Amino acid sequence: MQTLMKTVELLERPTQAFEVAIAPVESEYSLNIMGIYQDSVTRDWAVQSCSQATQLAGEKRVQNLWYNADSLRDTGILLEAVRAAVAADVIVISVYAADELPLDLCVWIEAWLPRRLSRVGALAALIGIAEPLDSPSVRTLEYLQAVARKAELDFIPQERKRPVTSPVSAIKLIAEQASPASKEFQELHGRPYAAYYHSGLNE
Repeated sequence: MQTLMKTVELLERPTQAFEVAIAPVESEYSLNIMGIYQDSVTRDWAVQSCSQATQLAGEKRVQNLWYNADSLRDTGILLEAVRAAVAADVIVISVYAADELPLDLCVWIEAWLPRRLSRVGALAALIGIAEPLDSPSVRTLEYLQAVARKAELDFIPQERKRPVTSPVSAIKLIAEQASPASKEFQELHGRPYAAYYHSGLNE
């Protein structure tokens, strides 16, 4: 709870030091790619999706920065990932379709979104689905499309077949999504998706 409150306060009332901490630095690379993933499967999707661009530009001329969504709960890593998103030419979000995206990923989006300042780029959304056009996949797609529109980024959606989840894994996933931290965040800010749809992001 204490860590969550500090993160929310940091994002709601950014200080000059915070702005300096996430300010992008000049890059020596011709192409900057950064991405967020949920697990080893979604990370493989993200890396594979960028492999052709890396080969064309040359590995030494491309910077790839990847972050596990769970690691964003660490304030230092969050700041680093926000800085990377502000400076990136391509932002990759590789996630499983869900009624709500992970809490830490939503906090990260809220942090970099108003700070890109119309920088040209693209948002690639790799969405793991169980069935095409089911409710979670549509909702995830619409949400990330709204994020791209707000940031003035080209939107590149791709659907990937979600691996079969065992009953034990499914129970664990449900328990994690109902974690106290998630409930606390919703009490403070409402549902992460709703916060965007009702704040004009989807306009």
